[in-house]
Amino acid sequence: MFATAADVDRRALWMRPATGEALVGLGTAAAFDGSAERVAADWRRLLADFDIDAVGPACPRLLGGFSFDPLAPPSELWDGFGVGRFILPERVFTLDNDAASLTTNRVVGTIEPPPRQCIALSQHARPGLNADDWQALVAQVAGIIRRGEAGLRKVVLASAMQVPMRATLESALRQLAAEYPTCTIFAFATGDACFLGATPERLVGLHDGTATTMALAGSAPRGDSPAEDQSIAQRLLNDPKERTEHSVVMEAMREALAPLATRVVAAVEPRIHALPNVQHLMTPIRAQIGEGCTVLDVVAGLHPTPAVGGYPRVAALELIRDRECLDRGWYAGSMGWVDARGEGEFVVGLRSALVRGETATLFAGCGIMADSDPRAEYAEWGWKLRPMSRALGADT
Repeated sequence: MFATAADVDRRALWMRPATGEALVGLGTAAAFDGSAERVAADWRRLLADFDIDAVGPACPRLLGGFSFDPLAPPSELWDGFGVGRFILPERVFTLDNDAASLTTNRVVGTIEPPPRQCIALSQHARPGLNADDWQALVAQVAGIIRRGEAGLRKVVLASAMQVPMRATLESALRQLAAEYPTCTIFAFATGDACFLGATPERLVGLHDGTATTMALAGSAPRGDSPAEDQSIAQRLLNDPKERTEHSVVMEAMREALAPLATRVVAAVEPRIHALPNVQHLMTPIRAQIGEGCTVLDVVAGLHPTPAVGGYPRVAALELIRDRECLDRGWYAGSMGWVDARGEGEFVVGLRSALVRGETATLFAGCGIMADSDPRAEYAEWGWKLRPMSRALGADT
């Protein structure tokens, strides 16, 4: 759906410290709600009345994101975010290495939006299961996978923890940028609510017809010394459970890209993707995308990947809806930007938290396989929370 407004309460930040890239959007010249397909169609409709030759920072672009599962019942926790929400900001500050620019957007004329669909919100925030119940669910799901029910090979189970907000948003974002410079730092705010994080997972970047993505699955903690760190990394590379989980993600991403691409190329073996608190198995993937295909088309095809949902996708999502007892909202959803040419960048909303007033809800998830150990998965969930808990001043 399309609407115009001067909504200064909406702010957006997109930043990659290691590459010197940043986008900051303030206010709302236009807003787009709904699925990736709906946002793409409404964006094309708006642009059809304009002759846009601008390139680089002056090229109009939308910033926003999509929820993890549009079919999941929403709760009051994520009120104001919706299934998908993108803004054409009134003002956009762009930083590209040492080049900075400020762009003002304004929609002139009257556009009648279609009637908005009212969605009833649950009265409960659905913060997830307690530790014992979540580990019991991990054991149940591992058993379902071992028995081959619904053809499931992997299910990602998430949980959340609510803590008091002891830091300002500005200080939290500064700390995330300083400690995780190779991650994408993001923040999308509406009113007193802000979803922010430092995600290691790029969903897709589309530029000049080439889509760049990654398979990111398989996790281990960092070591306390270089020798221990290397030993843990080697065990991760050789761990049958983690390698199987990674191969499932690789297979599914190839399948998702195939209808959109003329060619898909991936590295033969995964590599270690090391962050300050965790290391992952990662395989880079590149695809030549067909003419007329936009980054939103690729997002619709890829999301949710097995790295955040499971495989097969439909069966995994049905199980998550039925048993997880958590309103993920935009956690593990896709967020980023798209420009007037249909190019753009999207990441997966991991290592993240929703701040609403003085309370922060921290999210993390684990990939469950047939041989998953509930206690090990719970420990992994705990150290995945650390980036956000440290940045927000919480002691977990």
